[in-house]
Amino acid sequence: MIKRFVKHQLDIISEEPWFGDGFRSKIDQLSNEEAFIKPLPSLHSVAELLSHCTEWKKEGINQLKGNLPVLNMESPDNWKTIETLKKMGWEKIREDFYDAVKKLVSILKTKDDDFLEELTADKRYTYQYLLEGLLDHDVYHMGQIAITIKLMQ
Repeated sequence: MIKRFVKHQLDIISEEPWFGDGFRSKIDQLSNEEAFIKPLPSLHSVAELLSHCTEWKKEGINQLKGNLPVLNMESPDNWKTIETLKKMGWEKIREDFYDAVKKLVSILKTKDDDFLEELTADKRYTYQYLLEGLLDHDVYHMGQIAITIKLMQ
């Protein structure tokens, strides 16, 4: 089962997962300028969406290490401001995302399937539930990224 989570995580990032374009094929083509465009005032930019995915992936890593949750819906890092992200730059935002993926996969490769049934440090859910949520979260926001890019064209 752990191997399936690793494969699914890597598939979502790849250029051609089963559901269409993955993160890599969408985000690697964007310029710094394009990454920060909000095609509609109520939508997030690709940079905002990717940063948000990164922060939750980092939170997942934190919990996989046995730590209590730190990130929540009200955390400033949950949705960083566009100004903060512009200071970071698009290349850094992408690097942080790919780095978080590598760290997550690296941790998962050290675990066995029994680990999935263990409870997280706050005892709210199993690690399997956490990992399923991280995958669902990525796919959900990948769809938003695809729509955002489509609206920019």
